[in-house]
This record gives sequence, C-alpha cells and structure tokens, in this order.
Amino acid sequence: MRYALHDLERSTEVKFKTLKELWAHVRSNDLCSEQTDVDDVVHARRLLNPRFEIHDFDVDGVVRVEGRAPPPNVG
Repeated sequence: MRYALHDLERSTEVKFKTLKELWAHVRSNDLCSEQTDVDDVVHARRLLNPRFEIHDFDVDGVVRVEGRAPPPNVG
C-alpha cells in the first residue's frame, strides 16, 4: 500500500493504494471539514481533521507526511 491515514491520538493506520481512495474514506467517514472563501463558495477546500496525518510511502519505504488538503486533481 502506498498511502496511510494515521490517527495521531490512537496511533493507528488505515492503508490505501491511492490517494483518491484515501480521500474518499476521509469524506465518507466525516474526517474532514470544508473551508470556503466568502467570494468563492463554489471552490470549497476540504481540510483533514488535525487528529490525522496522511503518510505517503516511497519505493524505499520512507514516509513523507502529506498536507491536510487534497491535491486539486483528487478533491
């Protein structure tokens, strides 16, 4: 698995093959909030609950921590 959703409070992880699958899980389990700009309501951004981190594993197994907002192509 390439990505993991890490719960900082419980020290648990749920692993996913793609970032798209991870964000679908986050949305369906209400683990994010939406941030909107008053002038641009159409382009709301999802922000991951601060209790969680997204871990991205490279080919050598090194973990990188991803941002709390999904990339524009995953939304």
